[in-house]
Amino acid sequence: MDFVKGLELNRGFYFEIVKPLLDKSFKGLRYTAALLGYGSDVLGMDTEQSMDHNWGPRMQIFIDDPELTPVLNEFFKRELPLEYSGFSVNFSSPRYDNTQSMQKLEKRPENNLIEHLIEVDSFRSYLSQRYSINKTSNFSLNDWLMFTDQNLLEITSGDVFHDGLNMLNNTRRELEFYPSDICKLRMAVLWHYISNKEAFIGRSIALDDFTGLKIMAAQLVNYLIKILFYLERKYIPYSKWFGSFFKTLDVYSKVENLVRGILSENDPSEIERKICLLYVFIVERHNTTPGMPYLNNAIQDFFQRPYKVIFAETIIEVLKKSILDDEIRSTDLRKYAHDIIIDE
Repeated sequence: MDFVKGLELNRGFYFEIVKPLLDKSFKGLRYTAALLGYGSDVLGMDTEQSMDHNWGPRMQIFIDDPELTPVLNEFFKRELPLEYSGFSVNFSSPRYDNTQSMQKLEKRPENNLIEHLIEVDSFRSYLSQRYSINKTSNFSLNDWLMFTDQNLLEITSGDVFHDGLNMLNNTRRELEFYPSDICKLRMAVLWHYISNKEAFIGRSIALDDFTGLKIMAAQLVNYLIKILFYLERKYIPYSKWFGSFFKTLDVYSKVENLVRGILSENDPSEIERKICLLYVFIVERHNTTPGMPYLNNAIQDFFQRPYKVIFAETIIEVLKKSILDDEIRSTDLRKYAHDIIIDE
């Protein structure tokens, strides 16, 4: 089998196999067909290696009649072909970690039923069970406070093949990116992490602690790149995909060498200098981003100590003052930082 991207494979699987079956046996059925949720294929990051589990002809079919769920599930087990485009439509039973792999069959089982990987559910149930999201529209700021980047990325990535319920596309548009107040709050959290560590770069140099210096430099780079994601109105993926998604940012080519330099540099003073250049670049990028409050920050000594910092706490103050909603503005950053679990 020649590898093909999962989104491409499953678009064909829907239009060539699943749709004709539903049109023939469930004429007039209102449903939505999509590929979203877990998986490198949903994010367009799948490779040949991805084929070993939870990859292949698969998708979600959302319906609004819960009594039809087991009927459709059984229908697919009975009517789907054994293969599509050379890839097995039959999968192994779930393993201990709930993963499944394509399992080729030479002929249909005696009971004529295959183990497919089409999830049949209502969209509301899918959001509730997988993401603990209990509505499909009109999300409040309090709702947004509870969302995580990875979950929102999974819901808004992938592809919608058919939206007969006229719901999924609307939800995806509404969840496309954080409202301004929430984005500013999450950026303030990242600057809060930075404010707790930025002076330790100089302190590590003074103590000749090269190991500590490199660890903290990498942590600061991590936070700073995440701020760039938000400035480009992009959700931050969890660590497995972080570097790959970083390459998709518009700003990547402008900071790639600087980031690589910080991570590979062995001269402590050069590490500090390059981190300062990255601070300055991000402040400038912030100030050219529509809707963001202006920052006056420049590199300074940390009070009477010769440690170079951007004074992130003042950035936090500016961001929080620009938040319009009183409740969001008064959110405890330390508690929120814990609640949203930014993957460090």
